Amino acid sequence: LAAIRALASSARQTAVQDCPSLLGECDGIARTATGMMETLRGALFRLRPPDVEELGLVASLEGLVAGWNGRSRGQTRFSIRFDGAFATLPATISASLYRIVQEALTNAAKHAGATRVSLELIMRADEIALAIDDDGRSNDPVAKSGMGLLGMRERVAALRGQLSFEAAPNGGSALRVVIPLAGVDRQPLERAA
Repeated sequence: LAAIRALASSARQTAVQDCPSLLGECDGIARTATGMMETLRGALFRLRPPDVEELGLVASLEGLVAGWNGRSRGQTRFSIRFDGAFATLPATISASLYRIVQEALTNAAKHAGATRVSLELIMRADEIALAIDDDGRSNDPVAKSGMGLLGMRERVAALRGQLSFEAAPNGGSALRVVIPLAGVDRQPLERAA
């Protein structure tokens, strides 16, 4: 994509003197390549987000929610609330929680057509409770049986937790995840220098 953009710039320089009628096409190619680069960069960021271990679970999730709010341009409003000290969670639990939230937000925004999505993460002495509620279509078969929900179930099962996904009483969907912390060593993570 960078090479295409460079070639468009080179062609534009030639077109300025030899064929001014091609300037619009050269600019269009450069704009398209730039747009594709930005889209690719965003996709790569979502596939491999900043290291949760480096930033911490709270900052990573806040960044994820802020990113969704920016991309949705007001069509869907995402909110997040935390209760607890998450800095002491092992990296495996933090990374799994991040991926579960990432998939749940994608399902709510893209598949359920939600306009409002709220996320709450609470750490108690013996468990972590995650609640994600939306006002989208709760009967969407993609959200219920898709690979995303299967992946969430597998992550939760690997952490000996429980997951439920159902229609909310007032419409929309309610995802609940509970991860037990019994026997989990919750020492503060060492930060890389």
